[in-house]
Amino acid sequence: MEKRHGDVLLVGLLVAATIGVQIALRARIDRPLWYDELWRPHFAGEPWPTFWSELTAANTPSSVGSLALTRLTGTILGWHSWSLRLVGAGIWLPLLATGGFLLARRFTGRVPAVAATVTTALAGTVVDTGTQLKPYVLDAVVTLAVVALWTGQATLPRRTAAGALALLSLPAVFLLVPLAGYDLVRAVPRRTVVRTAGRVGPALLLTGTHMMIFVAHQSSQRASHFWDDHFLAGRGILGGLRFTLEQTGAILGGVPPGIDRYDPNLVHSLLEGHRLPTLLVGTATAVALALGVRVLRRRPDGMILIVALVGAELLQLAASAGRYWPFGACRTNLFLVPLLTIIVAVGVADLARTAQTARLVGPARLPAAVGLIALAVMPVCAVGGTVTLWDERHDPRPIEAMVDATIAARAEYRAGDLVIVGGRLARAGWLYAMDLSDDASSGEPPVGPRVPRSATTFLSVIGKDGADGADSAIRSRPQPPNRILLFILAYDLRGTAAELASLRQAGWCEQEIRTFPLTGTLHGLTRCAPTPRGDSRSPSAVR
Repeated sequence: MEKRHGDVLLVGLLVAATIGVQIALRARIDRPLWYDELWRPHFAGEPWPTFWSELTAANTPSSVGSLALTRLTGTILGWHSWSLRLVGAGIWLPLLATGGFLLARRFTGRVPAVAATVTTALAGTVVDTGTQLKPYVLDAVVTLAVVALWTGQATLPRRTAAGALALLSLPAVFLLVPLAGYDLVRAVPRRTVVRTAGRVGPALLLTGTHMMIFVAHQSSQRASHFWDDHFLAGRGILGGLRFTLEQTGAILGGVPPGIDRYDPNLVHSLLEGHRLPTLLVGTATAVALALGVRVLRRRPDGMILIVALVGAELLQLAASAGRYWPFGACRTNLFLVPLLTIIVAVGVADLARTAQTARLVGPARLPAAVGLIALAVMPVCAVGGTVTLWDERHDPRPIEAMVDATIAARAEYRAGDLVIVGGRLARAGWLYAMDLSDDASSGEPPVGPRVPRSATTFLSVIGKDGADGADSAIRSRPQPPNRILLFILAYDLRGTAAELASLRQAGWCEQEIRTFPLTGTLHGLTRCAPTPRGDSRSPSAVR
């Protein structure tokens, strides 16, 4: 009973620390949504008649559960940046701390369990991700829930509940497949394969149906080159081996292990970028991971932890060969960080116990001491990233002024005008900001009505002559517009001069321009005398 009270007290302290960090970072949570968040509520909040067809253009696949939670939050609390982030910051991060500690406590003592939880739930990269509108911390919480359900009694309701959680977390399939396979392998000598298949079948059916119908519908981004550095595809045998070893090393060198080490828009641990300390910690992590596996494999519930981790990593590697899922230390794989950290914590506890009971002396003491020190600094270096996040809490992020840009367009738009939005990555963010967002712009006059989609045209390329240009879009309209509002995303500004020159040749001259830092520019154009081709001077220069 005393042990249980002690654990409850520690859970309360960890949750309080997690919530305290969110309160301290409330300025970050209240900032406008930026590019990597803007597209998510657009697809979640799309009207039902066009929801399914629009979903094919999603940047990356999302689970039905995460989209439903975003839609529910926006519907109840409003489509505000703070409300959409509130679920992750106020619910998933505290649950990550709670679930991480309780699962770690099942396999090791209080001190290593607390260290593992702090290293995970309070790590700067995890907190940064959790205070954004992204599903990765939810994925980690679902991982803990799936493993906890699987380590309990093997009943149909528990296995089915684990499968139902895959509707909330897309990568849960990487856990469920090896865990179900492990159940079937264990059932062979017991001659209970049919009964076991009946227990795990509903879970696999749920996750399989979800993947084939809902997730596969969103897989058009396989053709993108964004994740090429994390795909095994196209590397050949030797290149594939090198890729696997490099990414495994990156996973072990992370603080905590497996955390994202590549995204420049996320904060990282204090060790990131320092080669020698990273190598030292990575080596110590590898040793502790091996020791943890050695300890856990003696326990039935420990084997479930090992199978979930190893099986998920292998399935990710296989999926990366088909360009379906990135492999390595990237943000999409945060869901495995709690498992990696718990196994490392078990190994550290075993190493400390061995060093204490064996009373190592001489040369044998040095490696153990170095390893324990290296692993002891992991929580400090991980939490140190949160200090960086605090320092950057007011820093703007790319494309976070999209709502301001749409509010300016709404104030300028009149019936009969045409809004042209240019940029390969602009469409989803613009539609969310224009159609759904309830955020108000600081310093803006009263907001006008939302511009209808029928009066909006999107260009994927800016400054390109021919059928893909703004002039062609204007000429394709049933009625000539009265005025043009042209928004160009910051990533595509290099094509602005060519696009404006093409419009001048067609008889559209720029009258005003508004710049939105790190987001783009909004140009107002009206009718004027066409400029001869090859004359790039503005009408004012001609006069």
